[in-house]
Amino acid sequence: MSVALCISAILPLLIPGIGVALRPALPAMIMAFLVNAFARVDIGQAREIIARPSKLLLGMGWVVLGIPAVFWLALTLVGRQNLDPGLILGLSLQTAAAPIMATPAVAMVLDIDVTFSVLLLLATMIVQPFTAPFVAPWVAGSAIQVDGFSLGRNLLLMIGGSIVISAAMRWLVGQARLEKYRFEISGANLIVFTLFGLAMFDGVVVRTFTQPWLVVSLSAVAFAVALGSIGAAFVFLRAFGRDDAFITGFAAGHRNVGLMAAAQSGSLPSITWLYFALLQLPIYLTPQIVRTILRFWRQARQID
Repeated sequence: MSVALCISAILPLLIPGIGVALRPALPAMIMAFLVNAFARVDIGQAREIIARPSKLLLGMGWVVLGIPAVFWLALTLVGRQNLDPGLILGLSLQTAAAPIMATPAVAMVLDIDVTFSVLLLLATMIVQPFTAPFVAPWVAGSAIQVDGFSLGRNLLLMIGGSIVISAAMRWLVGQARLEKYRFEISGANLIVFTLFGLAMFDGVVVRTFTQPWLVVSLSAVAFAVALGSIGAAFVFLRAFGRDDAFITGFAAGHRNVGLMAAAQSGSLPSITWLYFALLQLPIYLTPQIVRTILRFWRQARQID
């Protein structure tokens, strides 16, 4: 993954315009991610949570409605007229998106049970085509027009199509064979991830030198959203327990903006692309930050 990110950042310097040329293929890339994830997901251990869905429904409400309401309030207080329309578009699409597909993997890395995170991811993704067309325009306000109908239609086609294709794969190939070739599938997924990174990161390195304050400011916003969402979940979702509160906060603060960009047919302002690229930084760094904090916290408890 680190090598893929380096390639995504450096190759556009050697071949200018390669990322822009790949952006029309974003829907196909995202569908490849979704099909791979849906085909391999195993929710056989989820019966207990499904039998008592109150926590799952509350977590969905927090991700789908709670955090968007915070975004709407923050933009209203700051004043949408004081912000670049491209940034407003990026924020509105971000808050309407489902969590990143890697949410269960992050839970696994942090030694958190993945069952709740898998269900939360699947539930929010299934409702996304129906909620995003309303959430995104609401958060954006009158500052920029978001075509909710086209957004919902494209999301439904990509997510619904991916579910159908993955179900067909599980039926035709079988879960055992998919598991047998998991490394080969992961390798193919990594190739797609590299292409996805090229489409997302094109021009980021150049703008880091030509517009450093813009890059720093947008990065600060990205980290504020990511870490702030986790902090808010710890405060307001304490009844979930520490692990599930964290993963709900992580899901709320780390959204699948690539899917939203694909649903917009890759037609986004340059500042929106830049913000979406910089949103990848907290996705990779937040788990490391949290692991460091937990390590020091556990050491402090042992000393006490």
